[in-house]
Amino acid sequence: MKRIASEPSTSDDVAAKRAAEKPLIEPPLQQGRIYFTPIGGITGPLYESEGSLSLNEILSITRPLKSLHCSFMIEPDYLMNCYPQSIRSNPITLVVGEPDVKDLRRSMHAYKNVTVIGASLPIPYGTHHSKLSILEGEDGTIHVIVSSANMISEDWEFKTQQFWYGYGVKKETQVTGSEFQNDLIEYLGYYPSSMNSWTELIKCTDFSEVKDRLIFSVPGYHKAKKNSLGHMALRSILIDRFPFDPNFVHTDRTTFFCQCSSIGSLGPTPANWFRGQFLKSLEGAATPPQNKPARLFVLFPRVEDVRMSAEGYAGGKSVPYRNSVHQRQLWLQHAFCRWKADKKKRTRAIPHCKTYMKIDKDGQKWQLLTSANLSKAAWGELQKVNTANEQLMIRSYEMGVLVTDPERFNIPFDYPCVAYNDTDQPFTVDSTYTEPDSLGHVMNAQSPRKF
Repeated sequence: MKRIASEPSTSDDVAAKRAAEKPLIEPPLQQGRIYFTPIGGITGPLYESEGSLSLNEILSITRPLKSLHCSFMIEPDYLMNCYPQSIRSNPITLVVGEPDVKDLRRSMHAYKNVTVIGASLPIPYGTHHSKLSILEGEDGTIHVIVSSANMISEDWEFKTQQFWYGYGVKKETQVTGSEFQNDLIEYLGYYPSSMNSWTELIKCTDFSEVKDRLIFSVPGYHKAKKNSLGHMALRSILIDRFPFDPNFVHTDRTTFFCQCSSIGSLGPTPANWFRGQFLKSLEGAATPPQNKPARLFVLFPRVEDVRMSAEGYAGGKSVPYRNSVHQRQLWLQHAFCRWKADKKKRTRAIPHCKTYMKIDKDGQKWQLLTSANLSKAAWGELQKVNTANEQLMIRSYEMGVLVTDPERFNIPFDYPCVAYNDTDQPFTVDSTYTEPDSLGHVMNAQSPRKF
């Protein structure tokens, strides 16, 4: 795949160069807004990047005195080169899963201002999958970024990605009363004590203007806290935001959409988890009308969508669904919809964003931007149901933000959605594809180099 190289920044003018190429909305970062990341590289020509901001631009706008980045994958030189040179030596804290700490510390050894912290992963096959940044600006503004992109060049420059932005104002003493602030404090509390300084910073930040809620997962077998994590947290907050109205008679079918970049093992039937625990959480307090159960569709790239993408089959590495898993849950085939984003000019950019939303006869009700793919590991699975020992088992760290204000929705895919036809198949990374892709390449699952 031919790529545009990301050259190291030698001054603060990379963002200025992009700003000269396209006008930025004033102010460039707005409270509670969902943005796209650009396609084409921070130093290359813009491609389908309307309404987007790069990591370099975010850091150039916020100019952090200190930074926190929680991520699954981090590319050291890429991240550091996104910082304007004048603030590149300011303190930076990176959080990854414990198994990745040693390698990241080794690769960051040249950057003495960087601290690497490991997040505990006590359950097998779990990952530190959250994408969260907190930036303390020079003017006392505390910026929060919830993203679907890892801190790597391919994610920020070549994929369909989104991030949510919110901010608060730093105060001299502790501030209380904000749901968003409480969400953030609770999440940071699951990290090692070496993160306490960040928790104390959030306690002294006024987030009263932020109306959205954080939906996050942390690994463990949760009993007392099960309703504040994973899909159970989403259920609880939806019940709070859209309480049950006994006088309202539900007569119309509700539709939910899940757009993700990977899918886990969901069980031999949809009743096991997909339409059982998970759909019940998406419904919140809304009971489906009689004989009209809610519909839940999954937007996932077909083989053809990946083959004809700008990256060809190589882009499929970012949508790592396995055929070996799909064959155990063929019932999911009937829920699949094609990836299509013509209205956003991103159909050919592989989707790595994760979007969950509800639609009824009155339109879109809410949007969740998150790092969580469609899996029990990400969302959690209720165990020992309806017993005194009921618990929510979660394997991974995830972070998302729930937006219930229709004026701020930014759905990355086209609606109405198009269902798979009888010949469509989801792209799977352990399959062989012999028809050449957009770059003339084929994919051999048996080869050490698949693409």
